[in-house]
Amino acid sequence: MATPATGVLMLSVALGLGYFWVLPRPKTTWRAVWKTLPILLLAAYGLLVGAPVLLIIALLLGAVGDAFLAFDGARAFVGGLVAFLLSHLVYAAVMAPLGIPGLVFAEGWRPVAGLLLLFHTLIVVGLIRREAGRLLPAILAYVAVFLLVGWTALRIANPWVVVGTATFIVSDTVLALRRFRWGPDHRFDSPAAYAVWATYYAAQLILTVTLSAA
Repeated sequence: MATPATGVLMLSVALGLGYFWVLPRPKTTWRAVWKTLPILLLAAYGLLVGAPVLLIIALLLGAVGDAFLAFDGARAFVGGLVAFLLSHLVYAAVMAPLGIPGLVFAEGWRPVAGLLLLFHTLIVVGLIRREAGRLLPAILAYVAVFLLVGWTALRIANPWVVVGTATFIVSDTVLALRRFRWGPDHRFDSPAAYAVWATYYAAQLILTVTLSAA
């Protein structure tokens, strides 16, 4: 028998999938509301299943970031950047107590993944640093926080936490390349917009379900 929490989760997934239909439409308040609803519903799901309060806060901050990034302009981008930076800090706080000392070096793929994450980050920063201009210090701060989240996830036994975090990193990578490397007239811009939402929502969904049960 379906529970209220399951219903809320299913509604979140339905609206998350529905956003693919909304995504190419003009950037209106209605579109921004639709964009934030799937993540707000994930927060509601977490509340219903007794997830850690910090996880719910991380999701709410993500919804705030979505609201900012639903619009164009430097202020909107900076607002989204700050909201997601705070969200990732809170995610790190959620994950930290779940870490197992020595686990990273007990399983060979984990330190390799940590090094690949570092190299990946350095490459992306190198690709966008010129175009980032005055935003580069803020982006470097964001990148440092996401490295912290990635390395914290590698200390957790449940591999789905790593999968969710890695998917989030893919989303942020495509978003950064789309904004600072390719531009709105690039042939990759439209498919990149869909890829950003697909990986972003999938990451939030995976982390919500996994960390709610931790």
